[in-house]
Amino acid sequence: MNPAVRHRRQVAASPNNLPRFLTSFVGREAELRSLRTLLGASRLVTITGTGGAGKSRLAVELAKSAADAFPDGIWWIELAAANDVAGWIVTTLELPGRGPAQAVVASWLATKRALLVLDNCEHIVVASAATCQALLEQCPELAILVTSREPIGVPGEARWPMTSLRDPDALQLFEARARLVRPDFSVAPQARIVGDICNRLDRLPLAIEMAAARLDLMSERELLANLNDRFQVLASGARTAPERQQTMAAAIDWSHRLLTEQETTLFRRLSVFQGGFTLEAARAVCSDAAGVDTLAMLTGLVQKSMVVADRLDDGSTRYRLLESHHDFAREKLAESRELDAMLRRHFDYFQPRGWEPSEAANFWHALDWARDHTPDGGLGLALAIADSDFSDQARAKKLILDLLETSHGDPALRASAMTMAARLAWRQADRAGARTLADTAVSMAREVGDPGLVARALNGAGLVHETAGELAVAGRMYDEALALLSASPDQQLLADVRNARGLLAITQGDSAAAVEILSPCVAYARSQDDPPRLARYLESLAHAQLDLGQVDQAAASWHESLSVFRVVNDWFGIVWSLVGLALVAAARRQDDRTLRLAAAAQRLAGEYSLSTWPYRTAQLEEECRQARSRLGDRGRAEAAWSEGEAMSTAEALDYALGQDWPAGGSVGEPLSEAGPLSRREREVATMVASGMTNREIAQRLFIAERTAEGHVERIRNKLGVRSRTEVATWAIEHGLRPPPLDKRPPTSKV
Repeated sequence: MNPAVRHRRQVAASPNNLPRFLTSFVGREAELRSLRTLLGASRLVTITGTGGAGKSRLAVELAKSAADAFPDGIWWIELAAANDVAGWIVTTLELPGRGPAQAVVASWLATKRALLVLDNCEHIVVASAATCQALLEQCPELAILVTSREPIGVPGEARWPMTSLRDPDALQLFEARARLVRPDFSVAPQARIVGDICNRLDRLPLAIEMAAARLDLMSERELLANLNDRFQVLASGARTAPERQQTMAAAIDWSHRLLTEQETTLFRRLSVFQGGFTLEAARAVCSDAAGVDTLAMLTGLVQKSMVVADRLDDGSTRYRLLESHHDFAREKLAESRELDAMLRRHFDYFQPRGWEPSEAANFWHALDWARDHTPDGGLGLALAIADSDFSDQARAKKLILDLLETSHGDPALRASAMTMAARLAWRQADRAGARTLADTAVSMAREVGDPGLVARALNGAGLVHETAGELAVAGRMYDEALALLSASPDQQLLADVRNARGLLAITQGDSAAAVEILSPCVAYARSQDDPPRLARYLESLAHAQLDLGQVDQAAASWHESLSVFRVVNDWFGIVWSLVGLALVAAARRQDDRTLRLAAAAQRLAGEYSLSTWPYRTAQLEEECRQARSRLGDRGRAEAAWSEGEAMSTAEALDYALGQDWPAGGSVGEPLSEAGPLSRREREVATMVASGMTNREIAQRLFIAERTAEGHVERIRNKLGVRSRTEVATWAIEHGLRPPPLDKRPPTSKV
C-alpha cells in the first residue's frame, strides 16, 4: 500500500484534533523515523529548536505517523496564548467536570492510550513541566509530545533538538513553495542562487517559505540581493541575539516591507488577537474604512505567508499569526499610535458576545485590558466568562473576587458577581467557601432591592444549603424566591427556581408536589423552544415520576432528555439520564439492561470526572446488587456489566435510547432512514440534530438561508411537530444522528 494512503488511514482511525495544513510536508524523513522510534521508547519527547525551525509541523507529522499506537486519540494543545497548561487543555478539549483543571484532565486521560501534544511551551516551561509530570504519573498509558525552544526538564524526558534542513530538503521545500506563486518554477536552472538564498536563511523552513512566496514579485537573483541588504542592517543592530533569531527577524521585517500600505496596517492590527481570529472579527476590529476590503487584504497576507489560514471541518476558516509574526506585528502596533484604540475595539467586539471555546484566549485578553480601562474593571465580562461550561472556572472565581475587592461600580453587578462566585465555589466542591459567598450575595442583593436580583441570589444560596444537608433552610430560600417572582416577567428565572424547588421536594420525599411544581417548567421550556432547559426540567420531572411508580412516564422523560442532552453535548445531563434509565430498567426487572446501563454510566462519570445525585447513586448500587442476585448466574451478570463498560459513548447512548443489545455484543447499524422525509430533508434534519442554525445549514449545503428555512419548515409540517427540538429528537430516534461523540471533530469537541 502507498505509504501516504496508509498514513491517512492510520490518522483517520484514531480520534484527533491535529491541525490540517494546506501545503505538503517536505523532507525530514530520517528525523521522522528516528522520532517515531524515540516516541515508542519514551513517554515524554520534547522537540526543541528556534522559532521558525519547523517544530510544530514536524510534531504534527510525527503524531500522524504514530496514530496507530494511540487508539484513544491524539490531542493537540496550542499553548502560545496560554498561561495555565491544565486549564488550557480543559478549554481546548472542552472537558466537563468539577474540581481543579489538572484533576479533570487526569481523570479523562487515566485509562486512555493516547498522545497529548503540547505545542509552544517555552513561555510557561515550569508549569508545563509540572503538568506533564503529574499526568505521566497518574495516566500510565499516556504519552506526551512537547515542542519548545528549551527542554522542560522532567525526569525521563527524551530531547530532540531540531537542526536546519539538509541542503536537498531546503531546495525541495523552496521549489514546492515557489510553485504556489509560479507554477512552472524549477530549482535546477538557478540551483546555485537558490542554494545561496536558503543558506542566507540558515535553511529554516519558515524563512524559506516566506522567501519563496516573494518570487511572484522578483527574480531569484533580486531576491538574494534584497536578503543580503536587509540581513546586514538588522544583524548589525542585534549582535547579542542568536544568529538564527537575527535571520528570522530579518526575513520577517523584509517580508513586512514588501506589503502594501493597507496590508501593513491590517497585519499589525491583527496582533491584537490572541489564539487566532475569524474574518468577521478581523472586519469588526481592524477595519476602519467602508471602502477597505478586509477579505482581499487578509487573502494577500495569507498568500504572502504572513497569516495562516486553517480550514475547519465545518467548512469555516480560522486565521492566525505564527508566533514569531505575532511578536513582530505587536511591536509594530506598539510603535504606532493605534495600540490603545485597537485594544478598545477588541474589547468592544468580544464583551457583548456569548462564550465561544475557540475564542477563549481572546476573551481573557479582552478581560485583562478591561481591568484598567473600563468603569466596572471588567467585572461584567468576567461574569460572562465564568458562566461558560468550559472556561477556567478556578481562575474565573479568583478573578471575580479580586475585582470585587478593587472595583466599586454598580451594586447590582457586584451582587450578581458574588452570586456567580458562590456558584463557582460550589462547582469546585468548596462547601464552606460557597456558603459564605452565597449568604453574602443574598445580603448584597437585598441592599440593592431588586426582587429579581434577590430571587437569583436566593436560588443560588438555596442550592448551596441544600448540598450541605440544610433542607429546611434551602426550602425557605426557594419559597421566598418564588414569592418574589410571582409577578415578575422573568419567566425563565421563575422556571429555574421552580426546578430547584421541585428537586428539593423529591429529596424531602414529596414527589407528588414535585410533579406539580416541575410540570409547568417542562411546558414553559417547550413553549420557548429551549432544548437545554427542556432536557434539564424533563430529567428533574423523571425522578419524581419514578418515585411515584410512574415508570413508563419516567422512561419517556429520561428518553427525551437524553436525546436532547446528546444533541447539545451536555455530559452532566447524559450521565444523569443514563443513571435514570438504568433505574427504569431495574423497575421493570430488566436485569441485564440495568447492569449494562449502570456500567456505562459509571464509566462515563469516572472518565469525565462527573458526580451524580448521591441518593440515586446509592439506589442504583442496591438495584444492581438485586439484579445480580436475581440473575443467579454470576458469569451472566459479570458479562452484562463488562459489556456496559466496554460500550463506546455512541453505543451506550444508542442502547439507552432503545436499540437492542445484539447477541454479538456490539451495536449494529443505525436505524432505518425510512420515513416521510426526502433525502435532502433527512440531511437537513441531521444538521438540526447536530445543533446547526439555518444559516449554518445554508452555508454547509451551499444554498440560500431562506431555502434552508423552507426545508426546516417543511420538515416540521411533515412530522407534525412545532419546534427544532422535536425535529432533533425525531432525527435521533430514526437513526439520523450527528457524528458519534467518540469520533471527535477537529474543532476539539470531546
